[in-house]
Amino acid sequence: MFISDLLIILITAFIGRLLAKKMKQPMVLADLIVGLLLGNLGIIELSETMHNIADIGVLLLLFSTGLAVNLNELKELAKTSTVVALLGVIIPFILGFFAAHIFGYSYLVSIFVGTSLTATSIGISSQVLTETKMIGMKIGTLIIGSAIIDDVIGIIAMGTVVGIALTGNLEVVNLLITVILTIAFIAICMTIAIHFFQKLSSSFIFNQADNQILLPILIIGLIFAIIAEKIGLSLITGTFMAGLILGQTRLAKESFESVSLIGHSFFIPIFFVTMGMQFDPSTFTSMGLFTMLIIVLAILGKIIGCGIGTRICGFSNMESLVVGIATVPRAEVALILANIGLKYGVITPNMASTVIAMSMATTFVTPALLSFSIRKLNKKRKA
Repeated sequence: MFISDLLIILITAFIGRLLAKKMKQPMVLADLIVGLLLGNLGIIELSETMHNIADIGVLLLLFSTGLAVNLNELKELAKTSTVVALLGVIIPFILGFFAAHIFGYSYLVSIFVGTSLTATSIGISSQVLTETKMIGMKIGTLIIGSAIIDDVIGIIAMGTVVGIALTGNLEVVNLLITVILTIAFIAICMTIAIHFFQKLSSSFIFNQADNQILLPILIIGLIFAIIAEKIGLSLITGTFMAGLILGQTRLAKESFESVSLIGHSFFIPIFFVTMGMQFDPSTFTSMGLFTMLIIVLAILGKIIGCGIGTRICGFSNMESLVVGIATVPRAEVALILANIGLKYGVITPNMASTVIAMSMATTFVTPALLSFSIRKLNKKRKA
């Protein structure tokens, strides 16, 4: 049964991608729609095994993204990425907090709503950037850099909200430990780890046929994913950093080709299809005014916040719009937060449905909007 379900996902994803290419739409949008249809028409059921395979897909996606990023450009854009990420967190949080408070929700619930609007899910945008060959270019590097910083801020914010919900107090010590470990992890990755793996890449471990290089590369990626998770970051941040490190070694080209081949041919399509399968369209039929407002604020908050941050750092209006749109999707980040909120009694099932609807909407609108805005940007550059 599992193998037949897997075959159905791959066949429908392949057909969807062919149609998307004909219609000049991003392939990730086709994957999401295929998943939506498969899941809601009852054609297949999403099993735990399929979830696990999908998790490998997003790890490989961010691994290959890290391998393609220009490190020198990432360093040059560090300040800009920080400004963009901070405004992309602050503006949506303020909008979400005050919207919830105006509708009569408590301060804690309002903080939760604001927090759910802050984190960006880079998986969707990363795939579109890959398809449009923007990874490695300045604007693509800025988007990825901002998203990684956004991820760090989002994890800290999530931990803070849960801590307040459980104890009624802000756990300053735990917060400081997380921040210190995060800074140390990134600093070590960008310095000592790069130097170490540059030396290691010339050793006998990697002096073998090209088709044998993938195994040690994947081992390295998973080690960094586990380290990131242990200090409170997401697994994908770890694999991104591993990709960034290996991208500075003599293995960069072989690593990128190997990881991209196995990822984009199998695991990554499964990740996006299963993501689509988890979305229930009936959520939108019962939406009230508050839910619709949160969806609008979620979209505008990122476009305005990240867009302003990009613009004040010297980028054009069109480039700022592209960066803003790229940071719109919340996807699994918001879903995780909704589950945590329900688990600890911070929010009601109705509020959880609002967060889920926001996650669904931002995930589905981003691919087409981002692809369209990138085409407009490229045309403007050529003109």
